[in-house]
Amino acid sequence: MKKYIITPLIVVGLFSCKTMTVQQELQTQTTQNLQLGTVGELKGVLVLQDYNHTAFPNYQAPIKLNVSRVPFNKVKLKAFEKAKFAQNKNITVNYIDSVKTKPTFLKIEIADRVAILNSFSGDENKDVSRFLQYKTKAHLISTISVVFSSDTAAHLSNAQEIFLEQTGVKNYVLKTYQNNEQQQSIHFNEGVVFGYQASKACWKENNKHQFEIVDLVENNDQCPIKTYRVPKDAKKNLNYYKF
Repeated sequence: MKKYIITPLIVVGLFSCKTMTVQQELQTQTTQNLQLGTVGELKGVLVLQDYNHTAFPNYQAPIKLNVSRVPFNKVKLKAFEKAKFAQNKNITVNYIDSVKTKPTFLKIEIADRVAILNSFSGDENKDVSRFLQYKTKAHLISTISVVFSSDTAAHLSNAQEIFLEQTGVKNYVLKTYQNNEQQQSIHFNEGVVFGYQASKACWKENNKHQFEIVDLVENNDQCPIKTYRVPKDAKKNLNYYKF
């Protein structure tokens, strides 16, 4: 029987197949139509990794978003084509390598993280907060790369304000506003999502000896001083004598 040795270089190559850089930030490629604001975790290993939804927080207040246009390159185009096939969508991207001006996709990210933190601390999301406390590898989808139809992409790019809002049961939509008047509601499954960035909770124990989420940071970033990725670390470093 043949034996195979996986070297560090091969491991790096396997992981790099699943990531891409978008505006100097690392995103994970996906073939699933993920929604902003959901909670989940990776499943599988290496090239077999994909995403597993585990919780849909209840956002009673709209969450403000930022939208920016980003040009395609070959890596991002390949990720899009894989996702398009998996999601069975009829959206096309006319990419010509010899043409200098490249087609674009949308990077949509949560701008108001305070609103997210307020939602997680509310009674309506006690179960979500408890889940994050015990599932330390779980995280929040905070940024996505997505391709919509040209008309929808243009509308989102030119909208005065865009919010993530809850609709129906465990479902979210993008809502655009002009002078405080609603313009359009756009569902995530109208587009092709092919990349995402996740944010993890930073925990602190309050003076009632209860764990609370006080910040959200990207997966590769460290939590602010005296806050912790793992709640038990917050408990371990709490000085009870000051109370």
